[in-house]
Amino acid sequence: MLKFSISEKEGIEFSKLSGDYNKIHLDDLYGYNSQFNQKICHGCLVIIKVFILLKIEKLINDFLEFNISINFTNPFYYKKKIVIKKINNNRYILVQNGEASAQIIISNKSNLSKIIIPFKKKFQARIKLNKKYQNFEKISILLCYLSKYVGVIYPGENSLIKSISINFIKNKFFNNNIKIFSRKIDKRLPLIKNEIFFENYKIEFDTLDRPKLKLKFKPISKEIKNKITSIKDNLLIIGASSGIGNDILQLFKFNKKIKIIATYYKNKISLANRNIIKKRIDIKKDLKIVFNIIKKYTPIIIYYFPTPKIYSNKKNNLLDRLYNKFYFDVPIKILKFAENYNVKFFYPSTIYDDKLLSYSSIKNKAEKKFMKIQLNNTVLNVLKIREVNTKQNLSILNKNLPNFRDLLNKDKIYQKKIFFLD
Repeated sequence: MLKFSISEKEGIEFSKLSGDYNKIHLDDLYGYNSQFNQKICHGCLVIIKVFILLKIEKLINDFLEFNISINFTNPFYYKKKIVIKKINNNRYILVQNGEASAQIIISNKSNLSKIIIPFKKKFQARIKLNKKYQNFEKISILLCYLSKYVGVIYPGENSLIKSISINFIKNKFFNNNIKIFSRKIDKRLPLIKNEIFFENYKIEFDTLDRPKLKLKFKPISKEIKNKITSIKDNLLIIGASSGIGNDILQLFKFNKKIKIIATYYKNKISLANRNIIKKRIDIKKDLKIVFNIIKKYTPIIIYYFPTPKIYSNKKNNLLDRLYNKFYFDVPIKILKFAENYNVKFFYPSTIYDDKLLSYSSIKNKAEKKFMKIQLNNTVLNVLKIREVNTKQNLSILNKNLPNFRDLLNKDKIYQKKIFFLD
């Protein structure tokens, strides 16, 4: 069993080598704001390193033709161990964080697609290679061009590689120069079909136009605005830089008679109203700051929206500990401290109730615990929120999700919970 990892330095070096300077591989804040919640490795860099460890040249050197098929199921992350598991003589699984993230199959037969698609976009590179270059060296160069094309040219910034199929046919010559052709086969879907032709190689690869967060807020109703401006307690919005927390902040900016303390961690808050106090807080470490805010600004309403990356389809012990910290331990500590002050506490729960998933199981565990807590001076409102348009809910398929304020505008239960209406 072979193991390796990729450092951030290697990612920078590969960007220089390939010309793929996509920020998802290089920029910490950009990665943090993506659906991955962190930077990800270049997929082609991962494959090149695997080929080196497998000594791919020896495996394919005597083939008159071959196909190397690569399918990605999850992104790869920096500084985390990648395990190459050999399934049989020609099939390998790449595992990271306990999950299969890619599969590689090597065959001594080419596997050219029989479907001919009229391609619209094209890219050409004139290169001269050393005649002594072996298959591995040529494949590595082609993968570098592939990475640059996908990450910088098309689809560009919001791109992902779904699969790569490398074909070599010794008795067939395609082109002296590298030529790449692409076409999105259905405007409703993010899937793009691509082909590279060079010498005896034809590489077919599928890419995805990675979803990005688009926020188009509708005006709030006069009724909602009146509810906002009628609130007299100060506000503490924990996690106000993005998602629902930021939407809540944007709504309450209309109330200029109260103090609004808005916390953030990595993404700074641009809103600059005089009554808004911005504080950088790591909720896992800085509870003393939260307690001091409660003491200073009571009576106060606390809206609790800090969140790590939500993996809605996963369950493991690491996620359980992380979610338990964010959604259970920390809010319980805040509630216990708040008993001595005049506090209202809003906690967002989820409509999902799947005990096999870390996120929903911890959220529902917390909700049940909160309902049993005997509170003296604190009013606690828990609201099960349906799926809304945030970076946590980005999907390859366009779900056309509503923004939180859209639900607030229409739903009386949401209004009752958010504004603490009797």
